[in-house]
Amino acid sequence: MREPGAKTIMVVAADGDTLTNFRGPLIRYLTAQGHRVICVSIEPPEEMAAAAAALGAEYRQVAGSRVGIGIGDGLRMIRGYRRLFAAERPDLCFFYMSKPTAFGSIAAVLSRTKHFNVLVNGLENAFYRTGPKDFIVRCVMSAAYRFAARHADNMFFQNHDDLAYFRSHHLLPRENATVVGGSGVDMQYFTRQPLPDAPVFLMVARLLWSKGIREFLEAARLLRQAHPAAEILLVGGLDHNDEALTQAELDAAIRESGIEYCGYAADVRPYLKRCSVFVLPSYHEGLPRSVIEAMATGRAILTTDVPGCRETVVDGKNGYLVPVRESGPLVEKMIALAADGAKRAAMAEASYQMCLEKFEVGRVNRTMVQAMLDSSEK
Repeated sequence: MREPGAKTIMVVAADGDTLTNFRGPLIRYLTAQGHRVICVSIEPPEEMAAAAAALGAEYRQVAGSRVGIGIGDGLRMIRGYRRLFAAERPDLCFFYMSKPTAFGSIAAVLSRTKHFNVLVNGLENAFYRTGPKDFIVRCVMSAAYRFAARHADNMFFQNHDDLAYFRSHHLLPRENATVVGGSGVDMQYFTRQPLPDAPVFLMVARLLWSKGIREFLEAARLLRQAHPAAEILLVGGLDHNDEALTQAELDAAIRESGIEYCGYAADVRPYLKRCSVFVLPSYHEGLPRSVIEAMATGRAILTTDVPGCRETVVDGKNGYLVPVRESGPLVEKMIALAADGAKRAAMAEASYQMCLEKFEVGRVNRTMVQAMLDSSEK
C-alpha cells in the first residue's frame, strides 16, 4: 500500500540507456520519496526491467523507433501510450526526447491524463540545418512542441537559448517554462580529482562531425606542433548517425593529428582524472553532460559559444568560449592553457564551484520534482 500523498509517476523516453544513465538519480529520488515510478521506453522488458528495478522502479515497453517522424510509427506509438496510460492511470508523466514529447503528449490528452511535464533536452538537428527534409521536420516538431506546451503543467529547458527560441517562435502559448541544470551531475560519483601538472586535453563525445570533431582534430595537430609534450585524448565510439565519422576517416584523423584515441568508454572517470583541460567544440547542445561531468571533476573547459555549451562557461573564469566551426581560436586557447599551469588550476577551481552551485543533481531534481508535484495538486 502506498504512503499518503504518494503518486504513480511515469518517466517516458525513447532510449532506455538514458533512463538509467541520465535519469537514474531522478528516478531513485522519486522512489525514495515513496512514489511508484514506471519507466517507459522502446526496448523490450528483458533489456530494461532489471535496470529499472535496481532504481526501485517498474518498466513498461511502448514499441517504436528512436528517430524519424514516420506517420505509421507515430500512430503506433500514440496508440501504445494511450493503452499504457489507460491501464496504469498515472497521476503525472514526465516526457523527454522528441518522440515521447510529441506522441506522448497527444496520447496523454486523448486519454485524459491530466498532468504531464516536458523536458526539452536540446533542439533537433533540423532546427540548425537547412534543406527540404529539415524544414519538414522543423515544422512537424514545432507543431508538436506547441501542442505539448499548451497542455503541459511544466516545460523544462536545459538552456536559456532554447527557451528564447520557443518564445520568439511562439511555441509557448502559456507561461509554464523553467530553465533547469539539464539532468544534473552526481557529484558523489563524479568526484573532484587532483589536477595533473602536465597539460592534458580531453574530448569525450559521440564521433559526429556536429560535435566539433573536425575542429578538435585540426587544433590537436597544431597544438602538437607548438607543444610536442602536450597529451591529447579522444574518447568516444563510432555511431550510425548520418553525421558520424567512418572507421577510415577516424583512422586517417588519428594518423594526422597525433592524438591518443581511447575508443568508447562506459566509465569516463579515469580519462577525466588524467586530463587537465576538457574540450568540446560542439555546434549545438541542450546542455552538454560531458562538460558538467568534467566540471564536477574540477577541470578547465574549452567549448563553443553556442546554445547549451555557453551555459557551462563564464568566459575567462572557468574556461573559454570559442567561435563555432573554427579551429584557429580553439588552438589559440589550447596553446595558452598548455603554457599556463596556474591558469588551468584557477579555472579548474572555478569550474568545480560553478558545477556545485548550478548543476549538482540533487539541486536539479528537487527543483523539477517540486514543480511537478505542486502542479499536480492544482
